Amino acid sequence: MAKCVVLHSTAPYSQDYDVALKNALVPLPDLFAVVGVDCEAWEEAIDWLCVESSVYCNTTSHPQESLQEVITFAEQWCELKQWDKDVRVIEI
Repeated sequence: MAKCVVLHSTAPYSQDYDVALKNALVPLPDLFAVVGVDCEAWEEAIDWLCVESSVYCNTTSHPQESLQEVITFAEQWCELKQWDKDVRVIEI
C-alpha cells in the first residue's frame, strides 16, 4: 500500500475520470500529487472527491515540473514521514 500517489495526467480533467480517481483513493494515501496536463483541475477534483467522502488527503499540483521531479518530491515526503519510499504512479 503506497502512502504517496503521483498522478501523471496526459489529458485534461473531465468528470468521466471520477471513478478512476475514486479508485486511486483506495486505500487512502497521505499524499496525492498531480503533474501534467491540467494538473490544477485534477487536484481540485481529487479535493472535492475527498470532501464528498468525508476523508482527508494532502494534495498538490505541479504545473511546471517534470514527472521525475514530482516522484522525487513524493519520495522526500515519505522519507520525512519515515516511511518506505513506495510511491505509486498512475498514468491517465
